[in-house]
Amino acid sequence: MTTVLVTGATGRVGRHVVDGLRAAGVTVRALVRTPDLAGFPPDVELIQGDLYDPAAVRRAAADADSAFLLWPSFSATGAADIIGELPRRVVYLSSLSAPSGGVWGDVEELLQDARKDWTFLRPGGFAVNAQSWAGDFRTGDVIRVPSPEAGRSLIHERDIAAVAVLTLLNDRHIGQFYDLTGPEVLTQAEQVRTIARVVGKEMRIETVPDAEAQQAMLDAGLDPILAESSVAYWASLVDNPEPVTSTVSELTGRPALTFAEWAREHAAEFRVPTTSEVAHQYVDALTTGRLDAALALTAPEIVRVAPMETNGEEVEVKGADAILENARRLNAAIEYLGIEVFGPLLLDDRFAIRFAFDQLNVRTGTRSRTTKLSLCTVASGHITREEVFYFTSPPA
Repeated sequence: MTTVLVTGATGRVGRHVVDGLRAAGVTVRALVRTPDLAGFPPDVELIQGDLYDPAAVRRAAADADSAFLLWPSFSATGAADIIGELPRRVVYLSSLSAPSGGVWGDVEELLQDARKDWTFLRPGGFAVNAQSWAGDFRTGDVIRVPSPEAGRSLIHERDIAAVAVLTLLNDRHIGQFYDLTGPEVLTQAEQVRTIARVVGKEMRIETVPDAEAQQAMLDAGLDPILAESSVAYWASLVDNPEPVTSTVSELTGRPALTFAEWAREHAAEFRVPTTSEVAHQYVDALTTGRLDAALALTAPEIVRVAPMETNGEEVEVKGADAILENARRLNAAIEYLGIEVFGPLLLDDRFAIRFAFDQLNVRTGTRSRTTKLSLCTVASGHITREEVFYFTSPPA
């Protein structure tokens, strides 16, 4: 059976690549830094490691037939060593701007020099980058952007993934460059208005001066050259909008997804979810083993109190990282054989869930049944506090 290595598998495009490959019936292997948070089905083979580590990439690429490459750095430094460890067949997520140079052009050149059987996917702007406005949508009525009239042909991440999957599975795409865009040009102001219509909220648009926009990007840790070129690029799109290509429809046999479709799919991210929505999403994430999705519903400074986990003391464990580490410690020797869930039970800004676990201690061989009650508090669409109580039935 064909085995495909996916890098960037937990990202915006990578998750859809994994889903598409699974649907095609191939073996999917993902290189991930934190397997506990990957949230993939059991049939996805997880290799722990960092993409910048050649040894980790070598382990992940062993016996793989092809690879989907997403190089996450703004520099190609170190990319040659990584490319050398990849399978011969590589589909690289590049950029529409690659012919002008920069990191995307550099990595393309490295793949060619390494004599890989490459395919270059060159998308323009990602629709999913509009998620950067989500916080302002949830908390106010103003969106501030540089060059509001910049015209962009944003592409849905699912369309990028669809093209990636079909090119990974058919060798006729070897040696091809594919310029990928959405089906229409929308200004940034029109994008804001599209999302506003979908979520049913009026939003005002204000122009951010170029210097201020550039400084904000620098403050966020962006590469200075990229920050400067991005602001200049957006300004250029006012009079010279991005092109629209038909590549997605030609390759997939269906129309490219519109920005309005993207906005409808992501509408929940732009409004504050109700306690009921948070509760049901949390239960669904936990019962399907998607710990990453569960943690995404928690506030950065979430507090967890579970006396049975801290020797009877009401110690507050603060932050997702500390909570995750605590969970790893508690579950190190536990194999869960079954789970029953009752809830959520809702009251104002709180909800409760009762879990019943059939579990095996792999060190002692002891099988037991544990009941866990979680009482969660929600504020501004996130879980801010979780109080946990346990009861373990005596071994039979």
